[in-house]
Amino acid sequence: MMLSSCTLEEAKWNTEDVSLTMQVSAVSAGFIECRFTTSKDAYYLIDCVPVDKEVQPYAHQKQFMTLAIDSAYIDYLQWRYWLLEAGESYIAPFASHSLQYGDVDKIFTNLTPGSDYWVYAFVVNPETNKPAGRLYLQTVHTADSSLFDVHFDYRVRDVYDYIYPINDQDGSINYYFPYLAATRDSAWLADEIQKTPEDYFTDLFLAYSEFDLKEMVRYGVHVTKNDGYNSDEAFQEGHTYYTAITSYDGFMGHNVIYKFTWTGEDCNLYFTDEDNIVDLGQDD
Repeated sequence: MMLSSCTLEEAKWNTEDVSLTMQVSAVSAGFIECRFTTSKDAYYLIDCVPVDKEVQPYAHQKQFMTLAIDSAYIDYLQWRYWLLEAGESYIAPFASHSLQYGDVDKIFTNLTPGSDYWVYAFVVNPETNKPAGRLYLQTVHTADSSLFDVHFDYRVRDVYDYIYPINDQDGSINYYFPYLAATRDSAWLADEIQKTPEDYFTDLFLAYSEFDLKEMVRYGVHVTKNDGYNSDEAFQEGHTYYTAITSYDGFMGHNVIYKFTWTGEDCNLYFTDEDNIVDLGQDD
C-alpha cells in the first residue's frame, strides 16, 4: 500500500517546456530498470508495455497518452475502492499515487524473456489529468534468459528478518534484481493446509496475480518486522518457521527455503545457500 502526504498545493509543478530523459540502466529476461529525470518539477506518467505492431505511438501521440492515463486511472480506482472498503480514512489522490515527480529510478518486472517492450513517459497536468507535451518512448528487448547469478542470504534478529540478494560473482548486494519471499508458521502448514513447505510456496508464488506481483516484488535488502501488523506472521517463541525466497527474472530460478525456530528477542540467526532445505521450482 502506497500512501503519500504530498498534495498538489505543496508540490510545485510545471506543464510547459518540460523535457524528460529516460536512461535504461539494466535489462535482463524479466525486468528493465530505467531512470527518469525532468528539466523542471513536473508530474509525469511512466509505464512499460509490450510492443503492439498494430499501434503507432508517435503517429497518434495524444490518443496513446490519453489511453495510458485512462488505464492508470482505472488501476487507481480499483486501489482506492479496496482501501475505502477496508475503512481507510485518507486516500492519496491520483497524482500522488499514480504519477511520478522528480527524479525516479523504476524497475519494471513481470516481463517475458526475449520480447520487445515500450518504455515511455510524458508530462501530465495533475489538475486536469490530461497529457501535457510530447511522448518519450524507447523500445527495449529483454534477454532470452537471466543475465544475473544471484543467491539469497537470510538473517533473523529479534522480530526482524533480512533478505540479502547477493551477486555470485563478487559477493556484492544486487539492488535491482527482483524476487519474491514469504514466511509461514510450520504448524499452520501442517495443520491447516497439510502441504509440504515446497508444495505450498510453489503454489503460492505461481498463484500471484499481476496486481499481487506489483505489490509483492522486492529489490535489494528487504527488512520485515514480523509482528503481525507489518507482516503475515507474528513470530512466537518456540515456533518453527519456513521462509521461501525465489528469484523473479523471467522465471522462478534460484530458490531457497530456510527453516528456523524463533527463540525470542535474543534470536540471532544467519543463513546461506548451504542451509537451504529444498530447491523450489526449476532453474531453467
